[in-house]
Amino acid sequence: MKKVIVALGIAICAAAVWHFATKSDVPLESEVHAPPTSGGRCQQMEDGCAGYGWSVHPDTATAVEQALSAALGSEGAKGDVTFLFYSHQHKPERIVEALRQARRSSGRVCGWSSWRGVITPDGYHASPDGVVGLMSLCSPGVTVGVGAAAFDETESPESSATLALGRAIDDAGDPEPGERPAMILMSTTYDGHEERILEALEAATEGEVPVVGGTATGGPPPYGSDWSIIAKDQVLRKGLVVCVFYSALPFGWSFRGGFDRTGKSGVVTKSDGRVIREIDGKPALDVYDKWSGGRIAEAMRAGKDMNTFTGLYPLCRTFTSAQTTHHLFVHAWPPEDGAVSRCLVTSANVSEGDVVYFSEGSWNILLNRIGALPQLAKGTTPRMPVRAGLFICCEAVLTNIPLEQRDHMAHLMNRSLGEVPWIGTFTWGEQGNFPGLGNHHGNLLTSVVLFPEPTAGGE
Repeated sequence: MKKVIVALGIAICAAAVWHFATKSDVPLESEVHAPPTSGGRCQQMEDGCAGYGWSVHPDTATAVEQALSAALGSEGAKGDVTFLFYSHQHKPERIVEALRQARRSSGRVCGWSSWRGVITPDGYHASPDGVVGLMSLCSPGVTVGVGAAAFDETESPESSATLALGRAIDDAGDPEPGERPAMILMSTTYDGHEERILEALEAATEGEVPVVGGTATGGPPPYGSDWSIIAKDQVLRKGLVVCVFYSALPFGWSFRGGFDRTGKSGVVTKSDGRVIREIDGKPALDVYDKWSGGRIAEAMRAGKDMNTFTGLYPLCRTFTSAQTTHHLFVHAWPPEDGAVSRCLVTSANVSEGDVVYFSEGSWNILLNRIGALPQLAKGTTPRMPVRAGLFICCEAVLTNIPLEQRDHMAHLMNRSLGEVPWIGTFTWGEQGNFPGLGNHHGNLLTSVVLFPEPTAGGE
């Protein structure tokens, strides 16, 4: 009899669960736990605002509206500048049109295509339908200007960089004669001109201004070349954008790689800039594989994605001044014909005579060192008041961090930044400043820029 009662009870409970689960006004468990498709937060002050927003809605106009509304909140906030990042599924022309039609003003726009996703204080966001993420910022004491130039406007990448910088300075509203920006943010399309652009920007600012940036990405095949830049209402597929910041307030920044440099090194004896053919007079791939203990050759035989695999084994060049030493990492991998050519392709220039070191890392080391960036950016003023932050991370670093661990990047950043709004993008090359050693371009690097809170003027 007890068995009959128990069985009857189970049947009644099951029927009740079925009844309530199928009622239209009672959500299914999968609906209750479905992840949000948009989000963000606006931090509004009496003197300005800072906020971030994101959306994975497949319709570009809707995604832009949702992200912008979240970043600016419901109190009528307006940003002086909006940093905008988007995956290849969203065409930049549609984004620009959506910004024109949006109910909220984005102010000046500086943005570029990001690899697969974006990251914000509430986690990593990506979708098969794409993602749009942005951060709006308005801060008294900080004057902003945005300028861009296409490479076909001038005779060289250097002159295009100078033109874009001049346009950004003009857009900032004629600062005092001779006044230099406190910080420059830049992005360029993936055309191999990063070092030349940095040289031009350094020449124009007499090497006194830190430059931080990232190279716009495409998408996975067949979208590999679908990179783009947005500067205000202009879309560029071959060119660069420059954003200048004028302020007496202190900016914070850090530019690092999360790898350990080994003692294995050699001199590049034959190079075509971004193709290393020989190290110590031997085929570059053979030397690289020997340094790896044969792991490179084994991965090639196994048919692994070598671009991703080698993301944990960069080459390293070391820069030293009287005060400090910094490691600049370069992503190097065998091309499709590597088994025959025995060369290495890179995403940054390596010259003959350069000393390169073999380096290695792991996803958990990369993750933990990302979490240290905000504190490094604060430098000698650990209590520096911060209004907002910008995070730039190499695509190959992201790719080597397991999907289920990527939200931890946000948790680690939040541990240092607290409630400060910030946004992050994933790039195909990174530009940054080593204090005392100038501005450099490399790969597999991460950087953080911290925008000052106006109260920082008294620090």
